[in-house]
Amino acid sequence: MIGRALADAVPIVIGYIPMGAAYAILARQAGMGFFPTVLMSLIVFAGASQFIAVGLLAGGATAFEIVATTLFVNLRHVLMSASLSPHYREAPRGLIPFVAWGVTDETFAISIGRYISGEADHRYGLALHYTAYASWVSGTVAGALAGALIPPALQSSLEFSLYAMFVGLVVLQLTDRIQLAVAAASAVMCGAFSTFMGGTWNIVAAAIAAATFGLFIEMSGMGNDRKKDDGNVAAASSRFQVPDSKPTDESEK
Repeated sequence: MIGRALADAVPIVIGYIPMGAAYAILARQAGMGFFPTVLMSLIVFAGASQFIAVGLLAGGATAFEIVATTLFVNLRHVLMSASLSPHYREAPRGLIPFVAWGVTDETFAISIGRYISGEADHRYGLALHYTAYASWVSGTVAGALAGALIPPALQSSLEFSLYAMFVGLVVLQLTDRIQLAVAAASAVMCGAFSTFMGGTWNIVAAAIAAATFGLFIEMSGMGNDRKKDDGNVAAASSRFQVPDSKPTDESEK
């Protein structure tokens, strides 16, 4: 079970180390010291929120704006955790908070298919999540230490990684017409709100309004053509999984 988790974590590690380094370099550019930069990765462990926090910090946002924005961004974790909860009914209750803390977009995408097929349990979740966590923190430390050695021209280009990551997150979520409509509505409203809202409040307001719009579509019955089930999720997540090898010891059986 643990060996399977470590194998599945390989693509996450490959992505998290450079992304963690990019976050650290941008954080240092925004004026954060080495220890606060690393401490954020140790405590928060949320790539999207950390990139957002750094961008808002560099733009002079208030603490309340940063907390409110990152809170709305991370609300998707409630849905991901809710999807995983049925698979943890037999898990030791004391371990569930530690597993839940390590849920990210990438670990969820890789693991949900394993849970649905009965190939994963709490041991798998802990191994997968904390391997990903170790790679993210390692990338952060490397970026915070080596950031000064990277040419300024290359450092400035790393700012693009923020936008690229969010575009990737959005595209991966657009699996039906409702989500496409909500994404389009949020983009339009964000631009419209920016004409009369200062700071980052246009982002927060657009996120709330777009989510309300999506809920209205669902409740009105206009989303009845949405055909999603666990089999679809498993098929989608299988793209990220590493095929199992035959078990070689008792821990894999």
